[in-house]
Amino acid sequence: IILGKVCHGEQKIFFPDLKNRRKGLSGPGEKAGIITQTENTINQGKNMKKKLRLSRKTQKIILGICIAAMVLLGAGLFAYIQISDNGTLGRGISIYGLDVSKLNAEEAEQKILRTFLDREVVFQEDGEEVFRTNLKELGYSLDEEILKNSLQKLQVKRASNRRIFAVKEDYEIMYQVTKNETQEKNILVAGNFGGKERSASKDAYISYDEGKQEFVLVKEVQGNQIDEARLLTCVDQTLDNAILQEPLGGQVDITIGTEVYQQPVTAESQDMQAKLTSLNQQLSNYRNASVTYTFGETTEVLGSDVISSWIKVEGETISIDQAAAEEYVSNLAATYNTIYVPRTFHTSYGNDVTVSSNEYGFQIDQEAELAQLLKDIQSGKPVTRDPIYSISGMKRNGKDDLAGSYIEVSLDNQHLWLYKDGALITETDIVSGAPTPERETYRGAWPIAYKASPYTLTSDVYGYTTHVTYWMPFVYGQGLHDASWQSAFGGNRYKTGAGSHGCINLPKDQAAVIYNTIDGGYPIIIY
Repeated sequence: IILGKVCHGEQKIFFPDLKNRRKGLSGPGEKAGIITQTENTINQGKNMKKKLRLSRKTQKIILGICIAAMVLLGAGLFAYIQISDNGTLGRGISIYGLDVSKLNAEEAEQKILRTFLDREVVFQEDGEEVFRTNLKELGYSLDEEILKNSLQKLQVKRASNRRIFAVKEDYEIMYQVTKNETQEKNILVAGNFGGKERSASKDAYISYDEGKQEFVLVKEVQGNQIDEARLLTCVDQTLDNAILQEPLGGQVDITIGTEVYQQPVTAESQDMQAKLTSLNQQLSNYRNASVTYTFGETTEVLGSDVISSWIKVEGETISIDQAAAEEYVSNLAATYNTIYVPRTFHTSYGNDVTVSSNEYGFQIDQEAELAQLLKDIQSGKPVTRDPIYSISGMKRNGKDDLAGSYIEVSLDNQHLWLYKDGALITETDIVSGAPTPERETYRGAWPIAYKASPYTLTSDVYGYTTHVTYWMPFVYGQGLHDASWQSAFGGNRYKTGAGSHGCINLPKDQAAVIYNTIDGGYPIIIY
């Protein structure tokens, strides 16, 4: 600025000659000093202009160099892009988070396969690592054909859309997981899972409590024995989820615990609760059951106290002491059976007689009665009924199976009595069979088999055919009937030629009374 001002003469600045000033001189010498200084200043300005002109040239050179460098850089970048992208998946690309930049489809496939197969699977139990493996050892893999096709399609897609400046992109591609289940099972079964000592689970069970007199549930015990099927299910579910969420992710942790152990039957299970209820209900039924047997107006009670003493509990099984029940039925039959045993009979003469051929009366069917008794006990209800008979008489009252209704015949006295409900209906003399082995009337007790009117009597043995009005057979072809050919009844006529072939001959009017009073099954006692 000063130089510019001096050159244009706008201002004069005097710089005295320093020598003369030191000597105390002034005048022209000072002027000369001014001129000299001005010339020097002008020369300096010229030199500076030259320097400025040189700087601009330099700038142009530098600019040229920069432009050339930019061109070279762009060319280099283009060449880099071409080299990096040509035949590869390109730059800045990842698949499911795995960087596959600058890799072609085949290279990317191998990297993906390695990453997938080497993915570690770590098993934890009780907070500790107990087993370590990887997907490859577990039999997992990727379908290489599907993976290769997916990567090739992606490579073609990206090749048609190249960018100078790469943008990071993560892709999801089609893949398919394959699994060798046998290999997976073998590796898991072979794994010792920490070498722990393992115990089996114990199911809940039902036990009879003597103190409570009922069944109770004993709780289950959960062991740590591994259930192979449950372990496989747990591993499959965990790995499937992990692979689905992150196909190429990191380590997969699997925690094993109760869910993969052998599962005991629990006390809370519906089956156990139902079983407990059923057993206690059965106990209650047995203890509440009673059976009242009726024998006409006489009863025999099998009480719940006796039945309770028959109850046998073995584990979860309730039963009735079969031997005790059989013994009871046997004693019942011995007491109340009246057939096929010698019969003691109180006659109309006031004395007692015993007949051995006794085919009238009641016989309990012990096998059928035992089966019915057990059903009655299981029902848990009081039951009143007749015993089950294999043979039944007409009527009974306790051990008395005649109950005042019977036909009485005295062969020695040739006399007959008809009783009904304890009342004498009629009595009459008779003519019985002749007292010879072939023609005598059988002694004993039988039911009247049936009755018929009229009826024709025939015998191939004795060669006769006889018509009667009233026929009432009792045993072996012998029966009661009217006998119009008899001129009299009673006395010793049966010992003479008037004796029958075994039948009991009656006056017709008496035969009619008897016929109209009785039915089939009516007892007759002949002594």
